[in-house]
Amino acid sequence: MPLYRAPAGTTGAVLKLLAREPERGVTFRRLAASLDLPDRTLGDLISGLRAEGLVEYDAGSGTCRPGEPFRSPAAPAHGAPRDPNDVRAAALTWADGLASRTGMSVLLAVAHPEGAQVVHHVFRPDDTPQRLVTGEVLPRGSAPARVLAGPCDSRRGHCPRCVHEPGAGPDEARLAACVPCPDGVGHVAALCLVGPRRLLSPASGTSGRYEEALRDAARAVSAGLAGAPVR
Repeated sequence: MPLYRAPAGTTGAVLKLLAREPERGVTFRRLAASLDLPDRTLGDLISGLRAEGLVEYDAGSGTCRPGEPFRSPAAPAHGAPRDPNDVRAAALTWADGLASRTGMSVLLAVAHPEGAQVVHHVFRPDDTPQRLVTGEVLPRGSAPARVLAGPCDSRRGHCPRCVHEPGAGPDEARLAACVPCPDGVGHVAALCLVGPRRLLSPASGTSGRYEEALRDAARAVSAGLAGAPVR
């Protein structure tokens, strides 16, 4: 069943509010008042975020807290760590748009000791069965992990750099690009397309258009983070 889709910006606002008090949490009542949302609308939104593992809810106290993927800060190679809530909030609109334009699924991942952890997953816009991978850790050899392990300096005009990788399926590939730090040095996340190998492979002759779309989205996410707080 498709997850509830909140109005643009609302999901990011919820995650940012929860990120301010990750241990104590924020009550449902306070969230509804702060965001000026009806109880039913907020309830549907929280249910969707819980299904993705992004929010935990204590029914006894009526308190919401950030989920497991957001308990550790993202760790870019250079510069100050970014709160994954802010990274995800900045990426929401662009990741959705990227999936719509390419017809592929989109992953947003942050650095993890074992590779790269997926903090947001947009399903490809079709009716075929799909499995949510938010919270999963991709291995060091995956395209997102390799992007996050490499250099990134957008001031020299060479970023975001792209990395290709054959995917887990027989006709699947991944194409990832770094999301540069707003100051141009280092990265805060990896944005990744998952789709048919015949389209994403460097030998396909069509991968260039997807690289361009991915880079544009990564730059846009970086620009959106320019005003986000550093943790």
